[in-house]
Amino acid sequence: VLPLPSQNGPCEGDAVCVQKFLCTNVSTSGVGVIDIRFSDDNPCVHYLLQCCNPEDIIEDPDGGNGDGGNGDGGGGGDGGNGGGGDDGGKVTPKPTPPTPEPRSTGCGIRNTHGISFRITGAKDNETEYGEFPWMMSILKTEVVLGLLNGSVYQCGGSLIHSQVVLTAAHCLNKIRASELKVRAGEWDTKTTIEMYPYQDRSVVEFVLHPEYYDGGLHNDVALLFLDSPFRLNKIIQPVCLPPQDATFDYETCFATGWGKNLYGKPGIYQTILKKIDLPIMPYDQCRSALRTTELGPEFVLHKSFICAGGMAGKSACQGDGGSPLVCPIPNRQDQYYQTGVVVWGVGCGEHGIPGFYANVAKYRNWIDQHMIQRNFGTSSYTS
Repeated sequence: VLPLPSQNGPCEGDAVCVQKFLCTNVSTSGVGVIDIRFSDDNPCVHYLLQCCNPEDIIEDPDGGNGDGGNGDGGGGGDGGNGGGGDDGGKVTPKPTPPTPEPRSTGCGIRNTHGISFRITGAKDNETEYGEFPWMMSILKTEVVLGLLNGSVYQCGGSLIHSQVVLTAAHCLNKIRASELKVRAGEWDTKTTIEMYPYQDRSVVEFVLHPEYYDGGLHNDVALLFLDSPFRLNKIIQPVCLPPQDATFDYETCFATGWGKNLYGKPGIYQTILKKIDLPIMPYDQCRSALRTTELGPEFVLHKSFICAGGMAGKSACQGDGGSPLVCPIPNRQDQYYQTGVVVWGVGCGEHGIPGFYANVAKYRNWIDQHMIQRNFGTSSYTS
């Protein structure tokens, strides 16, 4: 990460605008606090920038442990809501032979206090930077008149191995693997000056659950296999998966995503990754609640679903499909299982009406089978 020259502008004296985490006067305490609501008092042009004297600039804030960029994270940095970040038509490299990862003891670690800085001024459930390091953005490349024309946000997903992403099967309807790429390390989709650059990887294969039914979105899970592994760092790490058939009734969990904040046309896609806390609703209670809606009194809730939410204004919304729902692992500090994949809902955050999620615990054996078949192993997501 390099200082941004002031170009004889807005700072006084020799000071220049740099990312705040590069200036010792905000970094000496370990982690700075950054107000994500831009202030008129800041002479620099971005909430992540501030004036800094040359002698106070940190040249290598991460001690050489950063990702260092990968040449594929340029572009507009706004893939989270339908913008740039295209690969410039580069040729997709051949897949590298997969190798099992060493047994992981660190999957599912939530960075509750953020990485390199903490935010203040959050009014819309914004996450901390790097708080949920398994969150992935799935992008679809657009081709116009035979030319690559950028990427648009397709769905969310979660990293379960450095080369494998879990998402919803409905996100892949009428799409070829060659049209997809996955972005890791995204946070604010309108900027590229965070501490770590995002990384993009192409999808070479995807697998839908064999019993996926698009009419009712039953068994709505899929695995994406990438052309090469992500380089794991502080903001890119896999999530843990629960044991087969584990239950999480009444647990308070978190859904994350860049989806719309309201259902339908009034909603807008989010800029910074959002989180929402949601309780898991038991199956029978969920079915009863749904029978009071337009689904009708005879509605049968398929066993592949888990329900969460039911509080007004709290729900995963349109555009959050494929994103993870995570619940705390008992007796583990800040460590989480992915318990659900966002599927669908009735409205968006209506009181008493939960949202639907694919129940990940029902698919652990299926996921393990495909991981072992491809020599990836299961240790990366086993707590």
